[in-house]
Amino acid sequence: MVTKEQFGQKIKHIREKKHYTVRQAALQGNFSSAYLSQIENGNKNIPKVETLYRIAKGLRISKDEILHIAGITSHTSPKHPNSVDLGKQFADDDLLLSFEGKPLSPEYREAILSILRTLPDADEKTKKD
Repeated sequence: MVTKEQFGQKIKHIREKKHYTVRQAALQGNFSSAYLSQIENGNKNIPKVETLYRIAKGLRISKDEILHIAGITSHTSPKHPNSVDLGKQFADDDLLLSFEGKPLSPEYREAILSILRTLPDADEKTKKD
C-alpha cells in the first residue's frame, strides 16, 4: 500500500525531474499550488481519481502512471503487444531502417536519436545510451 508520504515524494520527484515549479504544475492541472505543495509534503491523503487525473495533466504524465503511483493499479505493461522501443531500434546498427523507402544513414539515425533524447519525457537511462 502506498502511503500519502510516498505518493507525495514521488509526485515531487516527477515535478522536479521535469523542471516544473509547483505553480507551473498546478496551473497546467487547474488546481492550487498550495494543494500540490500539501500533497508533496504528505499533508494530504492520496486524492480521488478525478483529482489524480488533474495532477497527471499538470505533470504531463499518463493517467495510468498516476494511478500506478497512487497504488490504485499495478504496473502496466504496454497496451499494444507490438510496441517498439525506438531508441533500441535506432541504436541497432544491424537493423536496416528506412523512411519513405530510403535507408537512413548512421548520421540520420544518430540525429533522430538526439532529438528523441531531448523530449521532456525521455528517460535518463535512454539519454546515456
